[in-house]
Amino acid sequence: MTSFEESNPRDVSLEIVHRALRRFFPEIQGSYIRFHYHGTYNVFEVKGEYIFRFPDRSLFNEEGLRLIMRENEVLELLRPHLTVEIPRFLFLSEDPETPFVGYRKIPGVSLSRCFEGASREQRRSIAEWLGGFLTELHSDRVLAEFMERFPSDFTLDWYRRYWERWLHEIREKVFPVLNPQQRGWASELVEGFIGDSDNFLFTPRVVHGDFDTSNVLVDPGSYDVTGVIDFEEARIWDPAADLLFFWEGESFIEDLLNSYSLPLGPNLDERRTFLTKRTPFIYIMWGLEHEHRGMVDAGFEMLENRMRAH
Repeated sequence: MTSFEESNPRDVSLEIVHRALRRFFPEIQGSYIRFHYHGTYNVFEVKGEYIFRFPDRSLFNEEGLRLIMRENEVLELLRPHLTVEIPRFLFLSEDPETPFVGYRKIPGVSLSRCFEGASREQRRSIAEWLGGFLTELHSDRVLAEFMERFPSDFTLDWYRRYWERWLHEIREKVFPVLNPQQRGWASELVEGFIGDSDNFLFTPRVVHGDFDTSNVLVDPGSYDVTGVIDFEEARIWDPAADLLFFWEGESFIEDLLNSYSLPLGPNLDERRTFLTKRTPFIYIMWGLEHEHRGMVDAGFEMLENRMRAH
């Protein structure tokens, strides 16, 4: 199934992309630039060798530049602790009016594009690899260095209050466009999560924050993992956020967890389920705030799917 990001058209003109790339490739031609997808970033493959990411036009400002600079620092902090290839930014614009970043393309394709063709043994191997990767990323050492570089107010009490504030926000901004059944489902989901104290007894970890098969690169022939990308949402959070592999089957997450060696705290399945089911409201709220009807529609489609799965 095609994701919203894969079908979302670019909102950065090719003229802007050409002008930016000529700083590094004076003879660049349009045929050397291929648009990939548009999520937080408009992503382009350049000359078959590089990936360039231009923020959504709503982030052509100081905030977009801040996100790029922060991700660069995150990648450099994580690099010594991970045994997988991750992006290394080689080209970086510090102009807030046209922020962008480029790095050498990591070989492979997104696992999401070829997962269905993987054998049971290949899926087991990938899941076990992911368990080892997350053990590295979620380690105490990474957490200590991350907290030193990016001071955080994160505590488990703060985390509970975060979801209380989030519920208030979606009631204010999203509920007006929901029907009564959707509002009831959303209230029950978030209130039920907040009301169970066991959901707030985990050890916080540094998480990737957008860890799914689209951001895991594999060799499409051997299904060996070749890299992990898109760390812009890395932060201190509930480690369950990196374990939202529901669509890949129960055996996949079981194999992953068998290779993960850190404690995950109580109510893991409930925490994972909650973090997956609240996703539609992120799309709807962002789409409403930025007047992006396509993202609102994608959020409603997700919401109906999540409600049917309930």
